[in-house]
Order: sequence, then C-alpha cells, then structure tokens
Amino acid sequence: MKRAVLVCNGSVTTKQLYSNISRDDFIVAVDGGANKLLKTSLVPDAVIGDMDSINKAALRKFRKCDFVRFPREKDKLDLELGIEYCVGRGFRELLILGAIGSRADMALTNIFLLTQLPARVNVRVIHNNQEIFLITAKKSSIAGTPGERISLFPIKDGVEGLTLRGLKYSLVNHKLRFGIGRGLSNEFKSKKAEISFKSGTLLCVHFRNSF
Repeated sequence: MKRAVLVCNGSVTTKQLYSNISRDDFIVAVDGGANKLLKTSLVPDAVIGDMDSINKAALRKFRKCDFVRFPREKDKLDLELGIEYCVGRGFRELLILGAIGSRADMALTNIFLLTQLPARVNVRVIHNNQEIFLITAKKSSIAGTPGERISLFPIKDGVEGLTLRGLKYSLVNHKLRFGIGRGLSNEFKSKKAEISFKSGTLLCVHFRNSF
C-alpha cells in the first residue's frame, strides 16, 4: 500500500514539500497544512481538522477535495485526527511534514504522538534536515553517512541495556535515563549504526546531510 504524507501548518517550505512527496503518496492536509500546498502543484487527497487555520485561498483551491471536519472544541489535536484517519485507512507508512513550528508545546505534543501509534505503523517526522522517529525494536541498524549527527532520547522510564556501535561515542549495556542528555549529539563513524537494548523505547533524531 502506498505511503500517507501528512502536511501540517508548521515549518515546511515548498522545496521541502517537493523533495519529500512523490506522485504515488496519499496526501493529507492537516487543517492549515493546506495553506502550505497552495504554491505547489500538489493536491491533497483529504483535508482534516476543525478548519480554524486554513485560509480562504486554500479553501477555494481545494474545495473539491475530501474534507473531514471536526468541531473546534475537541479533545484531540488535528494531527492526531489525521494520524487516526490514515491508520484507519490501513496505511502502515506515514511521513509527517510541518509538525514543528514556533510553538514549543505543539511541537512536543506532535512528537509525543508517535508513541501512540500501533507497532505495525512506521512513522517519521521530517523537519528541515532532521528525521525524527521511534526505535522500538530491541535490535536495529540505522544507515547514515560518517560525520552525520544522531541523538537518542529514552521515552518514559528510560532504556535499559543500551549498546551502540558504529558511532563516535559507543555504549555497552548502558542505562539511559529519561531527562538526561547522555544520548545527545552522537556521530556516525561508518555507514551504519547498530543499536540494541533490553527494554524501553528510543526517540531518534537523525541529522542528515541530504535526503
């Protein structure tokens, strides 16, 4: 099944939209995310949200699209509703653009939403040259380029038995505590980093030289 791309109303440029979205993607504009698509030839397959951020020009241009409307007073974020919509349609690969903007509270909540997805769904957030995703598998590898930065953060109660190989700063059977910056700003030594741990979940921020 093809990938779903959710476009939010945060920081994302027209160039980044074209760089990350292909013609086969299922595009979901999350409320004001439709504004970001105005200057492109990209047309959303669905527009989702309470429609409090979408401008009149986007409403006119995309009036024939499928609008999934929700009341303004609700207990879920527009991105949360967009993710639920895509998962409900059976998508197992999600890409989120524009999830990070000027509001720290919204940016943090949008990132924390990744922890609520089913394990079968692969989701990534891209912000500028940063790729953000969860690592739940106890053994995994990440492809990179020597010199690229990578940061690893434990979610919730920390990560037990963390071992890192292929990075400038290696660890062996380490306990990475929540709220401590020990996993910040590591660096690829080779084209692949090996990551393993016994329990917990990691949030990864990979600073790519290019996509």
